Amino acid sequence: MKLKIPPTLTQQAYQRIRNGILSGTLANGNRLTEDYLAQALGISKSPVREAMNRLENEGLIVIKPRRGAFIRSFSPRDVDEIYDLREALECHLVRNLKLTATAHQKLTHAVQKAFQALERSDRRQYISSDMEFHSILARCSENSRLRQVLENMYGQLVVLRLRTYQLTGQHSTLQHRRILNALRRRDNALAEKLMAEHIREVRARLLEFMRQQDRKRGHTAPAPASPATAVPV
Repeated sequence: MKLKIPPTLTQQAYQRIRNGILSGTLANGNRLTEDYLAQALGISKSPVREAMNRLENEGLIVIKPRRGAFIRSFSPRDVDEIYDLREALECHLVRNLKLTATAHQKLTHAVQKAFQALERSDRRQYISSDMEFHSILARCSENSRLRQVLENMYGQLVVLRLRTYQLTGQHSTLQHRRILNALRRRDNALAEKLMAEHIREVRARLLEFMRQQDRKRGHTAPAPASPATAVPV
């Protein structure tokens, strides 16, 4: 019997902070200084610092010398690039995917949870369930590097969508159901086509929303790439 290796303090700090960012509990207005996080977690600042460096590598925060760290926000250019890459990777994923019965069950459950969250107007649960659908598909891939790239991307998308919930609704969840049905029938070509349409529609709605927000603020020029939300860490 192999012994289970307990997670290190850095791993624990990373997971707790990451969960806080992705759930929206750590957002604008929260003081995320090393001192605060170390005290909240009951650990020293060293593992917190290492955890923050890892989160920066995933694109969830931006660390600036002598200014601290900031929860990531995204410009229209960021969104365009992320969704361009996402379309290429996820279409490749479903094109070659053989869905197991277990994966089908998990995907079906994720779709059901998304519908239920919409009925309750549960914003965080909807976003979580919506992205869970894509995460399950990614974990079905035998390509570990593809899985890692997609998981990092999904983390960034959760942060983005916490600010754009009104853009998503039943249509996206219905698209998930159609993709799942195509995979269940082993019609990978149709699943690939539906995935491309799904990603392109979401990207278009996101970019239009960001343009509307710029117009409301009186901006005529696109926002600079990768600005950071003013949350000092």
